[in-house]
Amino acid sequence: MWTCPKCGSHVDSTFEICWSCGTTPEGVEDPDFVTADEAEPIYDAPLDLKSQLGSALEQELPEPPKEVVEFYQARNSAEAKFLVDQLAERGILAVANETHTANMEYISNRFLPRLSVRAEDYARARSFVEDYEERKKSRRDEVEAS
Repeated sequence: MWTCPKCGSHVDSTFEICWSCGTTPEGVEDPDFVTADEAEPIYDAPLDLKSQLGSALEQELPEPPKEVVEFYQARNSAEAKFLVDQLAERGILAVANETHTANMEYISNRFLPRLSVRAEDYARARSFVEDYEERKKSRRDEVEAS
């Protein structure tokens, strides 16, 4: 902030001349300075909508959304969340429906959480859950054997 040597106005330091009288901090007056109140209105050039729309239309459209396919039905919301997190660690984006019902008892298989992935990740996701199911079965067999 500086004070104009001519009119005493306080001027922000980002300005090179006083907004009120057009004087520099060194006291040099700008002979062409006109206050905003005295200046003629400045009119914006009319919009050329055709050229603006034309350039917007020439831009490439975004890629359509990826196809999402269901690949697994979890036994509960906790398992669904676990699998979604495990797949994310492996770079596979997965989503589960019905995860907001974590405290709900599932009455029928129709309401169990279903997991979905992008179509191109289906094989990797299925491979992971098949290994997961096999590990679960092995642990269950070990428990029953002991």
